Amino acid sequence: MHAELVMIGTELLLGEIVDTNATKLAKMLREIGLDLYYKTTVGDNLARITAVLNLALDRSEVVITSGGLGPTVDDMTRQAVADATGRALVYSTDLEAQIAERFRSFGREMKENNKRQAYIPAGALPLPNLAGTAPCFLSEDVAGRGFIISLPGVPRELEHMMHSTVVPLLIERMGGAKAMAVRVLRTCAVGESNVDRLIGDLMTMANPTVGLAAHAGQTDVRITAKADSQAEAEALVAPVEADLRARLGVAIYGVEQETVPEVVGRLLTERGLKLGLLDTLTGGEIAADLTGAGCAERLATNLHSLTVAEAVEQLGLPAATSLDGADGKSLAASLAAAVAPPGGVGLALIGPLVGGEADNMTFIAVHGPEDLHMAEMARGYSGTTYVHRWLVIQSLDRVRRVVLKQLESAADW
Repeated sequence: MHAELVMIGTELLLGEIVDTNATKLAKMLREIGLDLYYKTTVGDNLARITAVLNLALDRSEVVITSGGLGPTVDDMTRQAVADATGRALVYSTDLEAQIAERFRSFGREMKENNKRQAYIPAGALPLPNLAGTAPCFLSEDVAGRGFIISLPGVPRELEHMMHSTVVPLLIERMGGAKAMAVRVLRTCAVGESNVDRLIGDLMTMANPTVGLAAHAGQTDVRITAKADSQAEAEALVAPVEADLRARLGVAIYGVEQETVPEVVGRLLTERGLKLGLLDTLTGGEIAADLTGAGCAERLATNLHSLTVAEAVEQLGLPAATSLDGADGKSLAASLAAAVAPPGGVGLALIGPLVGGEADNMTFIAVHGPEDLHMAEMARGYSGTTYVHRWLVIQSLDRVRRVVLKQLESAADW
């Protein structure tokens, strides 16, 4: 059995509201092991809603709709579900009484247009909505393709309905919930395409499944397994995780919700190291990230409001040091060594320099204990928020690799 979501409302297509309902529904279905294959968003148009529901029933046993159950003229879900499942739309006096009672409980009187909410596909199973006035229902397709569960678009009502009624109903129809185990391995500084090149064959498996999600400077690798028990699901994940770790090595910096600043701060703390920082590019974001991760005490030096020329002068590099970009890596390496505290780690992030092959490029260099160092050209600089985040992650990852004495760079992949 697998499911499909149909999110109904023109306001969703206009970008007026963010569709948080789909995210909530997807998580709840995952928790009971019901696979979700499709999600469609459709506006308030009867013909289009009906067409989408017919397509959904053709390919999914369970269809869950959200929205379009209100009392207004543009609330068309009831009629569309009736049409798609081959049923007449009928008026229920029982539902009318329930709606009137809900209004009385609010200290209000039901208006005439609210009676529209008492219509329901013939033979449908009413699902009481104790959090709002819109009756919900389950309508079986007369041709046997599956069934549609229609829920409100109001988030708190939808969530209440799922917890109180729909999830137990789905578990019963599934013959029991399935257990899901999800493990996320977090990588950085290798790029999504390189990760794919190394693990692509694992991404064709059916159970567990392996998938990727790219972020600025990072790629998450997600392992998902389904089984009859949690222990069985986790047992399916374990060998795949071991294989991924063997293939990706130092590119994996953490798991689940761990961040690069947290991991770097923890490494520095565990090894008693301080970090000297020269950041001429991100306006202090690297230091802010380490501080936010509770690692401010690891910063021995924090220089982030200097130009490259000012940094050269302040850190006492020779006056003849090149600033023309002809040898940006060497300049960054010299600055990283100069800013490193005794026995600690120095990080220099400089650019954009002008001239030569390195015109408008940025450079990252790390100088660590035992004279370990990394220095490399990073990327062209445009000063955007994305580029700042990319440079922060890449820079801290170089610190991590130097501290671990695993000096592979992204260029080695």
